[in-house]
Amino acid sequence: MQVGLVTGLRNIDLVEFPDPMPEPGKAVVDITYCGICGTDVHAYLSGEPYNPAICGHEWCGHVSAVGDGVHNVREGDRVAIGVAAACGQCAPCQRGNAGHCERAFMGAIGVGPLAAPHGGFASAIAFDASRLYHVPDGMSDEAAGILEPATVAVHALRRTPLHLGDTAIVIGGGPIGLLVLQAARAAGAGHVVLLEPQESRRAMGLKLGADAAWDPREEDTAEKIAATFGPGADAVFECAGVPATIGQAVSLVRRGGLVSLVGVANNAAQINPGEWLIKEVRLTSSLAYLHEDFEVCKDLVATGRIQCEPLHTSTTGLAGLNDAFQRLADSPQEVKILVNPRA
Repeated sequence: MQVGLVTGLRNIDLVEFPDPMPEPGKAVVDITYCGICGTDVHAYLSGEPYNPAICGHEWCGHVSAVGDGVHNVREGDRVAIGVAAACGQCAPCQRGNAGHCERAFMGAIGVGPLAAPHGGFASAIAFDASRLYHVPDGMSDEAAGILEPATVAVHALRRTPLHLGDTAIVIGGGPIGLLVLQAARAAGAGHVVLLEPQESRRAMGLKLGADAAWDPREEDTAEKIAATFGPGADAVFECAGVPATIGQAVSLVRRGGLVSLVGVANNAAQINPGEWLIKEVRLTSSLAYLHEDFEVCKDLVATGRIQCEPLHTSTTGLAGLNDAFQRLADSPQEVKILVNPRA
């Protein structure tokens, strides 16, 4: 079986792996779609070693076989990738901090017994059944293929104490930013502003519920926000994963406001400590998600409060992976490319 893996700078190879088998505790899933994540593209652009277990970690499909001891899914079920529930045994769990379960988190980042040998750029995968969750009837496969990043956005909002009527600014109109702005609206934000240099992504943000979408290159964003919302936003979500925008997020938030780091920046960021202190900024951050976030996210998507399908801009097969990654890296008109391994 061929599996797409990032193997070097701007390079993806189709690598041969054994066909997946239903080992004890695991289920074999025939993959319908696997989304290309921003972290996949970062690895493609950096050329640094990339864990095969997370190269393609946004997928959905149908269970084709189950191993011994699997009771939560059965053959024919439509499922998507998730994260295991807290183990109850590790040090954080024993301290009553199940939200930071070490075993579940290690699985989410592709390490330990809950990790698979490869990701979802493949026709099938053998996966720990405790990390699978059911896709609701009536939800399209395209939406199901974007449930994983949608859950990232839901987790970010569940970690950020937004209040009803608050003004929220989202920096970055990539898939995560477009999902975060919808989650912020669902969480009660009164006004949501998207900051994004790409015109087509700004237009999509407006269609998905942003009150305004501004190009930060062409406008003095801080002055415009002050003129529109007074002393600054109640909350700023940094979703671009760019070191410079971390400092910008603090400049745009009001005194005593919230900065939520969601995007993953690969390089070090410089901050102005005096500004953080004077503003008494409250900082939160989020990475991945919790088991219970998936159930919340499924309901938000199923009821239309978070829309996933508009993010789907194109589809490719395994043979087109290099071209798809290149388009995502160099053509910001693309938002979310889904990989159909049988195309």
